Amino acid sequence: MRDYYSIKMRATLEGKHVSGVERIVTKEKIPEVVSQLPLRPNQFDFMNIKIEKLNQINFIEKSLNVKTIKVESVEMANNVALEILQTVGIHRELAEIYIKMLHTGAATDKGNMRGAMIVSLKGERLEKDKDRGVRTVNVDFENREEVTKLLKEKGYTERTVDALALSTKNLYYPDILAEYCISDQPDYTTGYVATKTTYYRILNLKDYGNPKGGRIYFVKEDTDIDRLYQYLETKAFLIKTLGDLE
Repeated sequence: MRDYYSIKMRATLEGKHVSGVERIVTKEKIPEVVSQLPLRPNQFDFMNIKIEKLNQINFIEKSLNVKTIKVESVEMANNVALEILQTVGIHRELAEIYIKMLHTGAATDKGNMRGAMIVSLKGERLEKDKDRGVRTVNVDFENREEVTKLLKEKGYTERTVDALALSTKNLYYPDILAEYCISDQPDYTTGYVATKTTYYRILNLKDYGNPKGGRIYFVKEDTDIDRLYQYLETKAFLIKTLGDLE
């Protein structure tokens, strides 16, 4: 078994988070990857890079399939998102409440949460800290360069590679039914909904200029939260191949 290392980068500007990325690589690739990370954020005044050897690596055979949905308005885009969530058993009215919360600020101070919200089918918020939420880490594609090339050929970006890896790990967990995500960057309006089979990339999922964003993980009612946190925040995965592209 080869040794793998997690490389995590976080960058801030005037105390505000502006960029974050993770890679999982073999030891010989560490210098190359580390040299590329400072190029990712447009501006920053502080950057932290952490390298950690992983004790155990798990593998997922294939990522979620990828499908892009183009709609003209935020209202139409979120209606599509709600319809997708309904297909996996999530009540529309329940989803609307928490989606609206993301768009207006889901933290206790009406700002952005640092991690994801966890919502049960009963409509209960289950994250241990309503400001921190839960973070999904320790995931990447085994052959990231090839996956990135294939996605870019279809018009996708590096951002899609990261989000697809993260969502694939999330939906691999039996108790996570779906994920809804919008960026907290004011000028990035594309978001996504992910289910057990498909990563739906949806254009115009939020208003241009809105600095609010975040993620919602919709989970089964009897989800063991401690086990879920352990899976998302500690277990490491590499995804072997890319799912189907539409």
